[in-house]
Amino acid sequence: MRKILVLFILLAGLAVGVFIVAGRVRGGDGVDTGSSADRGQISQLSLKFMEDLRFKDFQHAASYHSSEDRKKVNIPQLIEQWFAVKPETLDIMRYEIQKVDIDSTGKRGRVKVKTVVKILNMNEIKEPEIMLYFFKDPAEGWIMELESSLH
Repeated sequence: MRKILVLFILLAGLAVGVFIVAGRVRGGDGVDTGSSADRGQISQLSLKFMEDLRFKDFQHAASYHSSEDRKKVNIPQLIEQWFAVKPETLDIMRYEIQKVDIDSTGKRGRVKVKTVVKILNMNEIKEPEIMLYFFKDPAEGWIMELESSLH
């Protein structure tokens, strides 16, 4: 009986160790935080935001920010800071979500996006990665953080 108990404890410890290592290989801290619904929601918001940038719909791209930030958000400036080119010379060809993280409180999130862009006037293709930051507002839901995303 004692051998079976020791074997069970050993297997349980091994399972926990595999879970932690698998989480670190995925790029996380070993234990997922935040609900899958929240992860899916900020992932979808990020994809829609990138689509708005791709089609130069700057007014709609500003709508992912808080009510206060919408008044002062400057999406063309955001594009210049992220990609180091004027918006009119940027062709966003592809983008994909690399990673979605939510902090332990479930109130802050970040999304790593890999893009493939073409600089039209130089006929150059680049693959920059950008990070989008979100916070969960009780009234508005998940909102992009303008200040964090600009840097």
